[in-house]
Amino acid sequence: MTRKEFLVASAAFAVGGPRLVAAVTVGGRALKTPLMLDTKRMAIYDGPGVRTTFFVKGCPLKCIWCHNPESIQTEAQWARFQHLCKHCAKCTMDEATCPTRALKLYGKPMTIDEIVAKALEDKPFYDESGGGVTLSGGEPLFFWEWAAELFKAFKAAGLHTCLDTSLYAPPAALKALLPVTDMWLPDYKADDDALHVKYTGVSNKVVRKNLERLVAAKAKMEVRCLAVPGCTDGDDLAARHRYLHSIGIPESSIVNLEYYDYARSKYLALGLKDTMPPKEEMP
Repeated sequence: MTRKEFLVASAAFAVGGPRLVAAVTVGGRALKTPLMLDTKRMAIYDGPGVRTTFFVKGCPLKCIWCHNPESIQTEAQWARFQHLCKHCAKCTMDEATCPTRALKLYGKPMTIDEIVAKALEDKPFYDESGGGVTLSGGEPLFFWEWAAELFKAFKAAGLHTCLDTSLYAPPAALKALLPVTDMWLPDYKADDDALHVKYTGVSNKVVRKNLERLVAAKAKMEVRCLAVPGCTDGDDLAARHRYLHSIGIPESSIVNLEYYDYARSKYLALGLKDTMPPKEEMP
């Protein structure tokens, strides 16, 4: 099978995936609720200590360098990994029975109670290391009312909470999450608004305003700045640091992230156009 034929087949396969729906009702009102992508246990880079990171599916941004392209759409998606697929005469079309694990379903329903129970399995590690739980994505604040309910449940269970977010969200989202979020892990993707629009699909004005709101609220945070080769490295990275300093965020609370392009196989498996800039362009 040629690469072109595989892309066509993968795209058709992805579009044909199931549409799973999860729902949470609070006060008689249904909340916008995400499907879950993955659970990463024993995480050490998603906040202090040893953590369990839960990933939601769905994001309003379209970053060209996204390393989790399966997290952009809100609906469930099937992926078929070419390097694992043996092109069986009759495909099982089932993640659990695929003999080479070439099939993967991205996006499965999970209740708040199930998420908290999963997190509590590792509580001894949190207690020993000063860790806890982190919500990532996708974009958790795309589902901010649900995220607030989840974090209330985490806090009721005695867990430390971190939120990994682009901060592209309405003020109400921050107001709801501030009381139940111990630490914020916002991304600041580009200082130049034209670059932000070009590479993420949205303006950074909302992001900057929310960063300033977090500073005003004296929220504990660690701002992540990814330097993407040929896109947001060099002058823009320096400009991001200057802006963050200007609003009161110290250098000790800013982390520069190195760019990797390891997600290319996911784009292919999902039948998506690979938009990731090449790593080798980085100086």
